Amino acid sequence: MRNLSLNIRLLIVFSIFLIGFVISSFLFTTNKRSVYEKEMHQAVDLTIKWFGIIKNQKEVRGIQSDAVSNVPYSFLLGNDFTTITTTLGSLNAKEISTNPDFSALIVRLIKEAGIKENTKVGVILSGSFPSLSIATLAALQTLNLEVIMSSSLGASSYGANQESATWIDMENWLLEEGNLKYHSEIVSKGAENDIGLGLSDEGNMFLEDAARRNNRTLYSPQNLSQAITDRVNLFVSNNISLLINIGGNQAAMGSCTHSVSIPNGLNKNITLCNDKDRGVIQEMNALGIPVINLLNIKELANRYEMDISPGIQYSASKRLFNEKHINKTILSITLLVSLFCLVISVPRKIKA
Repeated sequence: MRNLSLNIRLLIVFSIFLIGFVISSFLFTTNKRSVYEKEMHQAVDLTIKWFGIIKNQKEVRGIQSDAVSNVPYSFLLGNDFTTITTTLGSLNAKEISTNPDFSALIVRLIKEAGIKENTKVGVILSGSFPSLSIATLAALQTLNLEVIMSSSLGASSYGANQESATWIDMENWLLEEGNLKYHSEIVSKGAENDIGLGLSDEGNMFLEDAARRNNRTLYSPQNLSQAITDRVNLFVSNNISLLINIGGNQAAMGSCTHSVSIPNGLNKNITLCNDKDRGVIQEMNALGIPVINLLNIKELANRYEMDISPGIQYSASKRLFNEKHINKTILSITLLVSLFCLVISVPRKIKA
């Protein structure tokens, strides 16, 4: 009976603590503006400026999307299908990704990773999310970070899959008109094995033409393993402190079946796969490099309460610029009361 009574009292103590914690979480939690708010807004402004350059360049060339969309930056959307389309993609995901606030999110994630000014950051991007790539580069440039970048030109549906507006075209337009400080160290075709497999001869020709008109040499690995190794060597030799992946370039993801399970957002420790065919993301993370993965855009936007159904405008990103702070004083008092109840609940001496 004594043990039963003791258990009941301990349960009461635990309940007091739990109730106190819940109450303090809901009633004594405040939303404070992010300490990085200034840089976040600067990055958004630069993103919008760069979006305007892409719009002007497409208008000059008469490049229009066949996507049916009313989002403000719909000109960043590619077509449903072209000769350089690698995989099917979600129109909704591409619409979500045109929100300039993603640049603010990248600033926040970079800061949360502990990256300081003038640090080197590795970037792997595919042509699938050009607006997200632009937003990321704007965030990096706003924070005065050095960038070692690898890009692939193939793109999924509604990405940078228009033959006259590939990612390398956009990168070059921003270099020429937007004062972009970074350029791709590696430019590949992408698609299967990172060498354009699965695309038609015409599609491969268009990618080769894109590289030529932008004075770039296409990187052509012997196989996927080399594509992975060469990128890892590039990043290691440049001593990067953070890796950002945008889209689903095969060298970045690898052919390990676990790669689709790599969480979105900031990852400090990924322990999913030890296979020899794991991609650059997991290879670099195994070396202690944190990774920001930007692939499942809808999930990431939903996490920070960004607009996942944009129409003619983007609704406010409710959580993005705010950080929750629990009142530690109230929480401490709750803990002390619980400990006091625990002390008086335990018998000082149990007689035989």
